[in-house]
Amino acid sequence: MCKDDPVGSRAIRITVGVVVVLLVLLFIGDRVAARVVSGQIATEAQRSQNLPTKPSVSIGGALFLPQVLRGDYQDIDIDVRGSVQNGLRVDRVRSHLDGVHIPLSDVISGDVKKIPVDSLDADVEVTYPDLNAYLATQGMKLTVAPAGSAIRIKGTANVFGTDYPVEGTASIGVEPAAFTFTPRELADSVTSALPPAWHDEIIKLLTIRVPIEGLPFNLKLTAVNVLPDRMRFSAAGEHVILDTTTIPTGTPTTAPSPAG
Repeated sequence: MCKDDPVGSRAIRITVGVVVVLLVLLFIGDRVAARVVSGQIATEAQRSQNLPTKPSVSIGGALFLPQVLRGDYQDIDIDVRGSVQNGLRVDRVRSHLDGVHIPLSDVISGDVKKIPVDSLDADVEVTYPDLNAYLATQGMKLTVAPAGSAIRIKGTANVFGTDYPVEGTASIGVEPAAFTFTPRELADSVTSALPPAWHDEIIKLLTIRVPIEGLPFNLKLTAVNVLPDRMRFSAAGEHVILDTTTIPTGTPTTAPSPAG
């Protein structure tokens, strides 16, 4: 008949307790390290990209300390809000970074000056009130609004010294550092009020090109999706270096979103 082994049972309890304590300490250390590195990346992103405010940063992965030890991070999200590019307010830039390299020695010393990034993709969001506010500053008597997968343009166009009311739908073209609205269908009330020979001239006058240069992380636009309250552009970049030793010129600006 087996007898209880109080010594063995006590040893097991101690071992289990030690393991639990170590796991708790490991978890705490993991979260602390994630917070420290997130803060360093946010600071570096703000300085290197000349952002008006510090962006929010989140780092994925179940365990973070192995990434710190390797100096390689594979799942980082950076959220930039309310930046202004060439007079156009960009409501949001949500970037996902893949292949971010920060040596452990830089993390420990807190002296992070350069962060190489292999690649990133992003959503760039521009609201219609912000876009219409920009068009007004450019002297355009036009406003835009969603029309399914296209854009509706409405306003007036000056043709040979005379203002004519115009309205119609436009296709959206995407360039790496700009987007355009090109009319594809004008309302009958517009076409009937204008001589047919002026049709091409009206199309040219209503074609709008909006530059959006200087996006964070050297992002380039690739596609667009028309939403009820905004346009959401897809963007991408690669081989980017966040470098505070070569801060872009100019003063960062931010602007409140127009009411409405």
